[in-house]
Amino acid sequence: MAALVYSPPHLAARISPRKGLPLELASTALTARTVTAPCRRAMIKLTPPTVVLATFCLAFGGLAQAQESKAKARGWLSWRGPQQNGTSTEADLPEQFDVEGKNGSWSFKLSSRGTPVVANGRVYTLGYMGEGGELQEMIVCLDEKTGEVIWEHRWKDFLTDVIYYRFSIASPTIDAETGNVYTLSSAGLFTCFSADGEIIWQHSMMEKYGRLSFPNGRTGSAVIDDDLVIIHVATSSWGPQGPARDRFYAFDKMTGESVWGSTPGGPPKDSSFSMPVLTNLDGQRVLFAGLAGGHLVCINARTGKSLWRFQMSIGGMSSSPILYGDSIIAIHGKENLDSSAIGRMIALPINKGAKPGEAVVNLSTDDELWRAPLTAFTSSPVLVGDRVYQTAHTGELVCINAETGEVLWHEKLAPDQIHASPAFGDGKLYVPMNNGSVYIVRGSDGGPEILDKTQLEGNILAAPAIANGRVFINTTERIYSFAGGAEVEAPAHLGLPALPVGKATQLQVIPADIVIEQGKAVSFRVRSLDAEGQTVKKGLSGISWSNMPAEGYSMSDSGELQVAGDAPLAAFVMMAEANGMKGTARVRIVPKLPFTEDFESAVMRPDPKVEGETFAMPGPQWIGAAIKWEVREQDGNKLFAKTLSNPLFQRSLSFFGYPSMSNYTLAADVMTDGNRRIKSDVGLLNQRYLIRLRGNHQALSVSSNEELFNVKVPFQFKVKTWYRLKTRVDILDDGTGMIRAKAWPRDEDEPAEWTIEVPHSQPHTHGAPGLFGFTPQSRFKVYADNISVTSND
Repeated sequence: MAALVYSPPHLAARISPRKGLPLELASTALTARTVTAPCRRAMIKLTPPTVVLATFCLAFGGLAQAQESKAKARGWLSWRGPQQNGTSTEADLPEQFDVEGKNGSWSFKLSSRGTPVVANGRVYTLGYMGEGGELQEMIVCLDEKTGEVIWEHRWKDFLTDVIYYRFSIASPTIDAETGNVYTLSSAGLFTCFSADGEIIWQHSMMEKYGRLSFPNGRTGSAVIDDDLVIIHVATSSWGPQGPARDRFYAFDKMTGESVWGSTPGGPPKDSSFSMPVLTNLDGQRVLFAGLAGGHLVCINARTGKSLWRFQMSIGGMSSSPILYGDSIIAIHGKENLDSSAIGRMIALPINKGAKPGEAVVNLSTDDELWRAPLTAFTSSPVLVGDRVYQTAHTGELVCINAETGEVLWHEKLAPDQIHASPAFGDGKLYVPMNNGSVYIVRGSDGGPEILDKTQLEGNILAAPAIANGRVFINTTERIYSFAGGAEVEAPAHLGLPALPVGKATQLQVIPADIVIEQGKAVSFRVRSLDAEGQTVKKGLSGISWSNMPAEGYSMSDSGELQVAGDAPLAAFVMMAEANGMKGTARVRIVPKLPFTEDFESAVMRPDPKVEGETFAMPGPQWIGAAIKWEVREQDGNKLFAKTLSNPLFQRSLSFFGYPSMSNYTLAADVMTDGNRRIKSDVGLLNQRYLIRLRGNHQALSVSSNEELFNVKVPFQFKVKTWYRLKTRVDILDDGTGMIRAKAWPRDEDEPAEWTIEVPHSQPHTHGAPGLFGFTPQSRFKVYADNISVTSND
């Protein structure tokens, strides 16, 4: 038997990017080991079962017919399963669970809060290991029949608000065509792995797109459509995407290039992990999902265009919807807009969307087909025929008529329920509950028949996965695999029917949203789309490019944008035109080292809210700074000031460099404000570490996650007084790291000694520089000026 074997990160193999990919992998902090030799670990004894081949046809979202893709992977490829609704058509699944390991069952020690996925005899799951500052998130690939480790990758959490070990809530997603595996970490590392564990590409969503972090750690799973992989995360980026919103981002699944971004809803209340569901609608490929602001939305999956939205609640929606015929069924657990009641399940018609060229349609309660008084915070419904099965927050299993919304019965199973969703297969519901109990239930209109109840180790916050005659369940302590009466081969993945392609009406520029460092170049490609978003022609030539800065930028005939080393920093929306059609790409240029910023070049304008005051927006190099920071004048000097207008941004992280930057020293003049009881915090972001002056604590601290890695020393400082804050991160010869920082009154000489020095056995090897501001209750500002970044070399 093989074990999960760990080695210090400086001894593990470093993964390098594939040549030519537009990513920051060269100094990625991920470490990898492939386990080839058997090792000891705790595992339930297994016995090989018989093999039975099951054949069947799947239909997505009530579609009458589906098309089989050229599948390399078959199995339970995403957390909602092959039919997007938590159901399997496999037969001969277990009617009882035996944790003693009879009949080929096994378990493996791993903490997880997400659903495993299964393909081609392999189980892939996210999890976490270690305690405190040594905790690491990971993806593990196990042998389906034995539970032996095939490969694993791990990474450190960084700069998040995640508390109480709420890690690995998301589930991987497997591409049926390639077998590649896509994961989104709690810190927003969006990574594409090969089936054998090679990193193909990776994006840091926080440092590139301004992804926001929330304490609940909710992180969604990707959905794959044709050549796209799509996620949705709450971001605060730049330009029109500066305001905080829950946004969808589509990337080329092979290269990781950005294809489109979409902002379909309002401000987020928290994070959402509602996984989108796909279908064909009126000639368009569309997706539906709940958002962090309480909207249920429908958007074009090929372009990101919003078609319709419906405000369900005043809080975030994390449950995934299900398609039933021509309707979409969704549930939430927050306060309703039209009543003080908490939660409801509804059905809406799916064909209410905008046509090409029309504005997004806002649906109202008049559009509801039915409403049921049910509450589920994050558990998602399962559709079996015309019956919906849902675990409510009260710990009840509920059966609902999908046609009418009538609640047919409910059965109390546990004290409560949080995340875990049921799964269905072979006429049986597999129902995990938060307290670690799992029920096997046969449902009918007359009521439930409980076939089995099993208590597993730990809490369960994930849905079961069903593949090859087995049921897989993750807990906060172990992953369990329960074998059925026979081993069967999972069906091939069936995709949605291809859509007709019309006349080209628009252009799509790829990459659509990119960060470029001064002195670097990037190649763009253009394809034409019809009015519904279907690709008409790839690799268009003869493109006319416009709306680029005149100085320091040049575009070749082949579409390569070259940025000079001394080019002015800029953020712009570049225009491509051909044959009367247009397309755009968002481009942000960040500085190379060394870099200084004193804000004196900012062009001030009158403040519309305060007579006689002037201000300027953050410079183009900043991500996540719009609305959070602004340039102000004080005593004849221009400086950066933290805004107080939006309580959502009272704690803010803003970046101005590239995620692969490493081995640098960052310094800035900083000042806080406050009174005797409340004082603000100000800090610097260096290589994914936060170094800050903590007002209420009167301390200088180094942290990466507030709970897991946080070291501080006493440091007395005054409000409304300027200090110089300086920090340096070094990766030592033995692979460990050292984070150093010092602070002193700005008008005094720099001290020779560091105020704080913090060793880290598993350091972050790279990360973009940035600023941190915390203004409790949005009452007292913080300020920064004279920023400098220099190489340690």
